[in-house]
Amino acid sequence: MTALSAASLGSWQRLNAGILGVGELPAGNGEPSATATRIGNFHYRAPNGIAFIRDDAAAFVINPGGSYNAGTVAADDSFHKIIFSPATASPHLRRVEFQWSRMGDVIVGRLVSSDPGEMSFSLQENWPGFSSQFFAEADGVKGTATLPTGENVSWKLKALPALKSVDANQFTVALYGPTKPTYIVAGFEDLPSFGEIDNRLAEAEKAWEGRRPKADAPSGDILLAIANNLNNSRIYSNDNKMVAISVSRTFSVGSPNAAPYFCWDSFFNGLLASLDNPEMGRQTVRAILSYQSSDGLVPNYAHWGGGEMSKDRSQPPVGSMCVWKMHLHWPSIDFLREVYPKLALWHSWWLKARNAKNDGLLQWGSSNGVLQDAQYETGWDDTPHFEGVDGVKMVGQTMNCYAVDLCSLWAMDAHHLALIADAIGKPEDANRYRQEETDMNGRINAKLWNEMLGIYCSRFWDREDGTPGDFLTRITPHNFYPLMCRAPDASRAQRVLAVMTDPTQFWGQWILPTVSRQDPLFLGQTYWHGTVWGPVNFLVFQGVKHYASPKVQAVFAQKSVHLFMNNWLADGYCGENFRSIDGSVDGNHNYTWGALMCLIGVESIVTIGDNGIPKVGPGYNEPVELTNLPIGGKPHHVSFREGKLKITITS
Repeated sequence: MTALSAASLGSWQRLNAGILGVGELPAGNGEPSATATRIGNFHYRAPNGIAFIRDDAAAFVINPGGSYNAGTVAADDSFHKIIFSPATASPHLRRVEFQWSRMGDVIVGRLVSSDPGEMSFSLQENWPGFSSQFFAEADGVKGTATLPTGENVSWKLKALPALKSVDANQFTVALYGPTKPTYIVAGFEDLPSFGEIDNRLAEAEKAWEGRRPKADAPSGDILLAIANNLNNSRIYSNDNKMVAISVSRTFSVGSPNAAPYFCWDSFFNGLLASLDNPEMGRQTVRAILSYQSSDGLVPNYAHWGGGEMSKDRSQPPVGSMCVWKMHLHWPSIDFLREVYPKLALWHSWWLKARNAKNDGLLQWGSSNGVLQDAQYETGWDDTPHFEGVDGVKMVGQTMNCYAVDLCSLWAMDAHHLALIADAIGKPEDANRYRQEETDMNGRINAKLWNEMLGIYCSRFWDREDGTPGDFLTRITPHNFYPLMCRAPDASRAQRVLAVMTDPTQFWGQWILPTVSRQDPLFLGQTYWHGTVWGPVNFLVFQGVKHYASPKVQAVFAQKSVHLFMNNWLADGYCGENFRSIDGSVDGNHNYTWGALMCLIGVESIVTIGDNGIPKVGPGYNEPVELTNLPIGGKPHHVSFREGKLKITITS
């Protein structure tokens, strides 16, 4: 393994001088231009279709239905390639590939099928308050709507060969097999000729391939997997006039404005999107923070079921870490300044609402006083760390035990808030947060270290006579969280890692199960009982990078990448979680944070340090080429071969 040369490092530092706030990216770098028209697969029920939205007041949606696996989607919607089995089609039609590209306020597209046949697109628009109508025309479909201003909006669609049938609810196209495409043009402006489509799509795909982040490795393109899953999860809501990344389209049941913004999921989505679509990542963070209460609580969920939100509880405080990592990929001092007050208020909320003993050690809770709601706050809905553990109960608004995971997360949050405060010119705040980080780590070491087990543990409050409460000894990855906030010294860290890498407990072919393999709950393999989860692996990996040997780091990353990519390449699944006994996907098959397993692979090769300088990592035990990886707002080429890393700025 080799580090950057001194000359290369100096050049890198000069080119990236703005990373910590000295400079700023030029306007528009990585940002979509403002437009009155939105075009994309933004309708919650039409992942394979297209929504055309004008002035946030009218919309027209075409939807072929069918199976859904994340297709290829450029961040700016300049190129889409969706492959699916259609829902309404000739019985023998197995597969359709739908390619399309945006040109101004119109799209050009083509359909290539596995077999001759026909397929129908439904015509729909059901955003509340929007009204649009569709009519058959001699050469296609016409849509009309009236804006609140009284202005009429017209939309058209044509096909070659001509549509087989059309009415106010759907249209049907003929498909001719793999050698003869069916062409479609649609939108608000004069429609282009069909003769332009092949060249336009070829040019759009070539341009997208040239600028997109990509990875070349035996296990597959982990950067494409991240981008496709995040870009396919963008959903438009007209109640807040926002496109944001939701966890999965299947959670948007009953209303197009019901796509939920889960708390820690949204921050992870913002981070994942920052590699390819930074402004969409920022918009997703804005979406969840827009529901923050006046006292600082960022809700467990918001915007679900038509605007519902959880007012009694929050979720793990990963926001500052994600926002800072987003900034390291695509710097935006303006965005840091925008969200810093909200992140700081959330940070202080924990000490006010979840510090029942007023001693600086935190507990999960809910203002409802309901234990299940407090478990929801942990992010692990049926968490084995606390659920069913004898003696764990609610006392007032919190559990009656110090949470080793929450204390560690809060210390890590202080660390990243300090970095943000420094970047936006608030050194006094930064110093205060660094002291908070130090103080919390001290309390974790003094109170939550279990010498007998050689690991950090959650612990019941002190007894009435002042003697220390008992440790909670069901071991889960929560017990590894102090690694990520750098609480342990080297000796304690190695003891923690020994538990993590013990194949009879957490190590093995598929890692990390959410409860020890020795625990009876492990065999359940349901939800958080023994399965593998992307956010858990990602958070633990932050600590593994601080303390573990390069070999352990590389194996951890390799196991994470392979678990994800095996399912992604075989079935197109981005798993909500994975079974740790056979590596198959469990839970939702298209859930965004599964792609965190791929981000572990990226960070195992090159981690961007707190100072913005890339750090050499051990990789994940295979040769890798990363192209257009954003670091400091500039695309980089990263080569990792035979243990040697080379980083160059590509433009």
